[in-house]
Amino acid sequence: MSWLFEDTYEYRDQAQAVLDRVKKARKNRKVRFERVDDCTWIERCVTPEPFKTKEIMETTVTRQEAEQAIAIYRTAKCAKAEYEAQMAEAERIIESFGRGHLAEFVDGRLELDSGTLAVKAGAAKPVRGGRPLNTAARIELASQLPAAYVRASCDFAELYGCRDKMVRQLLAARGIEIVREDRVVVLG
Repeated sequence: MSWLFEDTYEYRDQAQAVLDRVKKARKNRKVRFERVDDCTWIERCVTPEPFKTKEIMETTVTRQEAEQAIAIYRTAKCAKAEYEAQMAEAERIIESFGRGHLAEFVDGRLELDSGTLAVKAGAAKPVRGGRPLNTAARIELASQLPAAYVRASCDFAELYGCRDKMVRQLLAARGIEIVREDRVVVLG
């Protein structure tokens, strides 16, 4: 695309007018304009603020402040341990209640006055005799299963709900069940 000589200067004059307006509007600020090329200008701060970590590192902490911080830390640590114990006990009670009332859950949720319980699906994993399979047994199982159910390792989530009769027979012949450890959690 070729422009007429006069048009080129007209656009250049318009750009220069815009730059002049910007410079005039910002002349009270401590900035300077650097030209990168014919069409590009960069605005830079004339007095950059120094990095503030020196001020932070130079502040002195008194012995009394350190003693107070240690006391606050120990109190908070004890409170945290106490709250975590209370939360663990509450989770145990909620889990027990949820498992006892699974029939009352609707779409995996149970509305209570103080919150909503939901069934959170756990990871599917193979077990034999109630104990998880070791790595060698998992590798052997993976070699026996159809390729659709095996990736780099067995896809136990897919096997959990598998309706393939051959897969179920293979698992049953080896005494392996695919179980899922579902948990009941509090929402919101």
